[in-house]
Parts: sequence; structure tokens; C-alpha cells
Amino acid sequence: MLERMRYVTKRHNRGGGERHYWQRPGQPLTRLPDDPVARFTLQKKLNEAADRKDGDVLIEGSIGWVIQRYRATDRFKKLARGTLKYYGRYLREVEDLGKMLPFRAFDRRMVVDFVETFTKKGEQRKVAAVLRNLFDVALYEGVAVENHATKLRLTTNQSREAMWSDGAIKAWLAAAEGHAMGAAMTLAFRLLQFTAQRPGDVLAMTWSAWNGDLIRVRQQKTKKLLDVPAHSELRAILEEARRGADSLMIVSYRGRAVSYAAMNRAWQSIGLASDTAELQARDLRRTACVRMCEAGATEKQIAAVTGHSIDETRHILETYLPTTTAMARAAIERLETKR
Repeated sequence: MLERMRYVTKRHNRGGGERHYWQRPGQPLTRLPDDPVARFTLQKKLNEAADRKDGDVLIEGSIGWVIQRYRATDRFKKLARGTLKYYGRYLREVEDLGKMLPFRAFDRRMVVDFVETFTKKGEQRKVAAVLRNLFDVALYEGVAVENHATKLRLTTNQSREAMWSDGAIKAWLAAAEGHAMGAAMTLAFRLLQFTAQRPGDVLAMTWSAWNGDLIRVRQQKTKKLLDVPAHSELRAILEEARRGADSLMIVSYRGRAVSYAAMNRAWQSIGLASDTAELQARDLRRTACVRMCEAGATEKQIAAVTGHSIDETRHILETYLPTTTAMARAAIERLETKR
């Protein structure tokens, strides 16, 4: 006589197909495999764990178990704070599929369905990266045979092509003078403009990192340590604004640290006042790369400032650097001067 499956419910999806779930009071809803044998085996394990009142103990090879293993890796622990925040969110979304569901049940169809539920700008790219990392761990642990999160047809958003012109820079800085956080935002703007760093790294800069010539930057995303020479214009600005060695460079009018969210709000307000609302703080990093190249800097020299790889630097320049007659003429003039 076959053993009865306890706490198993059946639901129909919009396409007319059936899905089975383990639904036991006091326990998380868990989707069960489509295969009847695998479904019976998993519900039995779940019930045994619940009967022992240790339902929180993860079954080896389950989705929750793989997530737990991934969180324990050095790769996960070394993620930047901002990256950890959204990784944590997406990992919880994966857990909601069923912590006790065998990871092997996470097939291609299930991956595609999961990814397509995310519709906000950039979300599919991020969640796909999280899934690829989970599958890498599952493959290493021997609980998956293929990485189903690769080669996905993601909904992509067009890359930002916005560049700060001299006119836009002048207008923004003029409007910043009348803002309550104008001094802090002006200094942040200049640091972004002349160091080509990310907004989060600029907000974390301290006066102790400035020696009058170089600004030492520990990039939060890549963990790279860079010594960025200060542009002569930036050097004068920093000397005038210098405060206590241990304090942050960017502080509010009350002397408090400026959060990323507060910076964005102030930036948007100044942008609206200066008719530059379509431009963002992060666009200054790309603009700086192009300006350095236009000034004759090599890809390797630009990468030494920004912390990009050579390939990343080349991609930025190939995408955003306009090829003009003036540039072509300058190249021939350089060739002529070397004769």
C-alpha cells in the first residue's frame, strides 16, 4: 500500500498546468517537484523535519541550503555594502520559492519565470547575476548539473550616454550656490569631475586621504586602492575647503555626513534649477574618461585614475568618444611632428 502524501496541495496555473505545494500550518509554503517520485520524497523529508520540530534545519541540496553555502563564501563576504543590500533582497526572493525545494528542481523554465517577474530598470540583470552565483555554488557542491542562469534573454535598458558639457557644468555649479547644501554639493561635484570616481567613494573620502598632491581612494565596489593625482583646479578647491584631518570631505551644513540618498535629493533639486535634470552624478565619471582621452591620455593612464580594467576603459571610450574630423586632424598633426 502506497504511503499517503501529507499536506500536499495542488494548484492550477493560468496555462492550465498543475503545480504541487507542501502547505503545513506553521511552516513556509514550499513548491514541490513536478516529478511524482521526487515530490513524494521531498514531502516526506519536510514532514519528518516538521514532526521533529526542527523544520528550520535545511535539507542538504535544497535551495535554502545552497543559499546558506553561498552566504558563507569569501566571494559573498567581500561584496561591497551597496551590492550586499540588493543581493540580500534577491536571495530572500529566491528563498520564497521554497527553502526546502531541491535545488535540482530549479530548472531553466523556473529560472526564466523567476527572472521575468522583475520589471524595474536594471533588475533582471542584477537578479540574473545572483542566480549565476548560486548555480556556481550548487555546481561545486554537486547539487546541480548545469548553470541555468546563463545566456538569458534579459530585458535590457539602453546604456546611459549622457555627458556633461562645459555649459551644463557651469549652469549646475551656478544653481548649487543657492541650495542649502550648495557647498557640500559643489565640492562633491568637483571631486567627481576631476577624480573620475563613483559617488559612493567620493562621499567616503576623508581629509586624511589628501596629502596636498594625491587623494588616496579605496573603492568600495572593487576594493582597489588608488592614488589619484589632483587636477590643479581641484587642488586649489581642496586647499581652501580643508578641515580636520579625520573628518569627511563631504558634510552637510550641520557638519554631518551626507548619505547617498541625501546627495541624490540635493542633486536632483539643483538639476531642476539649472535645467540639467537629465544628467546624473555618475555621468561625471564617464565624462572624465572621455575628457582625459581627448587630452591625449592613454587607456592605461585613464584606467590608473578610474580603477577600470583596460578592457572596460576601452569599451567606455569606444562607446562614448565621438570620432570627429578635428580628432582625425589632430592625429595627423601628431604624426607630422614626429618626423
